[in-house]
Amino acid sequence: MHFHKYRSLALAAALMAFTSPLLAQNDLPRIDLATLTASNWQQSGGIASVDKATIKSKSGTGVLISGNSPLTLTSQPGDFMLQFDWLTTAGGTVMLTLPNGYAIDLTKNHAAKAAGLWQTAALTYQAGAQKKPASLVKYVLNGITINEGQTLPMPSGTGQAVQLMAKNGSVAIRNVGVRALANRNVASWAGPLTYKLYKEAIETREGLASKTPIKTDTVSRLSYDVAYGQSGNFTLTFDGKLNVPTTGDYQFDMHMGGFGGLWIDGKQLVAMDRRYLGTPETSTIPLTAGTHDVQVMFSRSWPRPGLGLYVSQAGTRPQALQADGSLPEFAPVGQVLIEPDAKPTLIRSFIHMPGEITKRTHALSVGSRTGMHYSVDLDQMALLMAWKGDFADATELWYERGEPQLLKPNGTTIYPAPRTALAVLPNATAAWPDSVGDNVLQYKGISLDKDGSPSIDYSMNGTTIRDQIRPTDTALSRTLTLGGAAPTGQLYCRLAAGKSLEEVSKGLYAVDDRSYFVRFDSKASVSVRQSGGKQELIMPVSMNGGKATVQYSIEF
Repeated sequence: MHFHKYRSLALAAALMAFTSPLLAQNDLPRIDLATLTASNWQQSGGIASVDKATIKSKSGTGVLISGNSPLTLTSQPGDFMLQFDWLTTAGGTVMLTLPNGYAIDLTKNHAAKAAGLWQTAALTYQAGAQKKPASLVKYVLNGITINEGQTLPMPSGTGQAVQLMAKNGSVAIRNVGVRALANRNVASWAGPLTYKLYKEAIETREGLASKTPIKTDTVSRLSYDVAYGQSGNFTLTFDGKLNVPTTGDYQFDMHMGGFGGLWIDGKQLVAMDRRYLGTPETSTIPLTAGTHDVQVMFSRSWPRPGLGLYVSQAGTRPQALQADGSLPEFAPVGQVLIEPDAKPTLIRSFIHMPGEITKRTHALSVGSRTGMHYSVDLDQMALLMAWKGDFADATELWYERGEPQLLKPNGTTIYPAPRTALAVLPNATAAWPDSVGDNVLQYKGISLDKDGSPSIDYSMNGTTIRDQIRPTDTALSRTLTLGGAAPTGQLYCRLAAGKSLEEVSKGLYAVDDRSYFVRFDSKASVSVRQSGGKQELIMPVSMNGGKATVQYSIEF
């Protein structure tokens, strides 16, 4: 039996009002690192290497590397949002001190990555007033919410700066963004918005031309509520004019549970795409003083539909342009969370990969008591994602009808290139296949070891393959065992693919700007190539005596 935890997501109304528009932290105004000064910190153009105690730098700027003195990130006196990337040495302790003197240990957390990898911390801070204590509205590490709505101790001092310090070891930081959160409206609707309701899902503006709306009316603010009572799929469009009193840069945060997009003065600011609530799309545009045409298009999607649009300028809290109720609060039901049993927990579900329109419908997710988990596509022999921390959120898999059939990771997640691990290529420069058909690769089933760990069996043009992924405390070890007839042509294994690959040492590569490591036998014959806008780490596989074994691990 699997052990399920049910956790309420209902938060106090005041906290919801404060946090709902503050989920988009990926576009905070950046701080010029040259303006941050402290003894023993040095400018760097990147990370050359990381050993047990020190970080060696590259020439250039964009990164700060520390000794053991505190670095002031901001002296913002009021409410603010802060985000930055950081990287530390093995065994390092990195402390972030807030204005009221409260210190957060960034390294002592299940969401923290391994030493030598870049990770991201983001938080929203609400300053105290008179006898009211400050609060940590939200603290997120590597995309995982660590604290929310935490009342902080009364300050040990007043007006303290936000400081970062490595108590031992060394730390590097980059991409420091800070945003003050003043309560000031920066724009307003110049009049009613015209909306049109269509009785079908339409995913492009061009697709509207041949359609006739079933209802046309006006509304004072954006509102998903105008579609209530409409069963099945539908599409809404809103056209209005936004009054902007001063010329400047304006940030728009679009929240949606569905398929939608945003245009301002005919320019597409948010591309039409399917998104889930809690993952807003953020974009900034320069606007002149006066009125500007705004169009929003939205198609309903299951689950948790909703529509919201916020506008802000540097130093202001995002201002809602939608009516109350257009964006739901966090789910009114408890989450269905799964934690592994003593033996590995196996869950079959759909997986919706970032950037992909369709779901992966034959996915297996495996949870381990080690805290390292993974999902594979059984159709493609592809490792879809790996994560550490808690196991899985199965709310959309098991709650009520479970129509989406989606399982979501509940920890710090990486996404190795989700393609088949093995492929026959006509030459070493040929493109890796996006997918393979069942005429090439056939799934043969799963067998369980004594400890419950799964081994997945395939065949590829007469070659048998056993795929074994085994978690440890810090890595996922993958072994591909081949037997039977050797395939016609040269067989390759793709160990990694990403925007960048960096050789850390013999047999160890950092992937996607030190997002995770891939480790393999240092004697293996591997090569790095450029293909399809990515770098790939591939290795030829030769079957000697009808057998071959490929082994590598993913560490993060």
